Formats: sequence, structure tokens, C-alpha cells
Amino acid sequence: MRHRSAMAARKPAGNGWLYVLRCSGHGAPMSPLRRLFVIAFWGASLFAYVDAILPGHEAVSLAHWDKLNHMIAFFTITFLARAAYPRIPIFRLFAMLAAFGAFIELSQAMPIIHRDAEWDDWFADMAAIVVGLIIAWPFAILADRRRAHRPL
Repeated sequence: MRHRSAMAARKPAGNGWLYVLRCSGHGAPMSPLRRLFVIAFWGASLFAYVDAILPGHEAVSLAHWDKLNHMIAFFTITFLARAAYPRIPIFRLFAMLAAFGAFIELSQAMPIIHRDAEWDDWFADMAAIVVGLIIAWPFAILADRRRAHRPL
């Protein structure tokens, strides 16, 4: 029994994983601006997926070149993701967004969707993710500095 009480005394306040997440900043209150970025990211992601699985003639198109549409969508999603979740490491964010692009292409490969899946689209997505991460980098640095000076 003595061993168990000693462990309980050393255990920090909180409930296991929730405590770990809270200490790493994942449970911290969000600023209104960051909350806006989170909502915009999930809205843009949902819009991109729904638009990707609509039949070609019903999909929203910003440019006549299909690859440019992919690049615009994934640049936007990447920039919003970096602003919404600044503590996610860049390589993990790249992998997650690239997986989302692959998921879109696999969804388009289903015959019921009536779309053409092209791996060239996925490569365009990944190129836009890289460009989005590079352009979002200075904004992430500014956000880190702002967060460091914000009172808890």
C-alpha cells in the first residue's frame, strides 16, 4: 500500500492523457482569431472534399486548368491548417494533408462518383502543400512570438 500512495503523491493534478495534452498546449484556451482559423480550416476542408466528389459539371472551378484548382484548394487548406494548429510539426502536417489529398483521389476512383482519379492531381496537391507551408512559415513565427508575450 505504501508504494501506491507514494505514486499518487507524485502524480500531477489532472487525468492522465488529459493532463499531458493540457501541458503540451492542446487543451489551452484558444484566442478568437485562432478559433476563426480552426473553423475556416474545417470548412475549407469539407468544401474541398464535397467539391471533389461532385460530378465534374457540378463542381466549383476557379480556373480552367484542373491542377491549378487543386493547387488553390490545397494552398488555402494548408495555410489555414498552419494558422489553426501551429503546434503540429511541419512534417506531420504535410503527411496529414497529403493523406487527405490521396483520400480525395481514392474517393474519385469509385465508379459511383463519376470522376477521374489522377495521381497527377495528388502531386499538384503536395506541391501546393509545400508552397503553403513555406509561405505560412513567417506567420507561424509571428504567432509564436505573440503567444509567448500573451499573459496566461
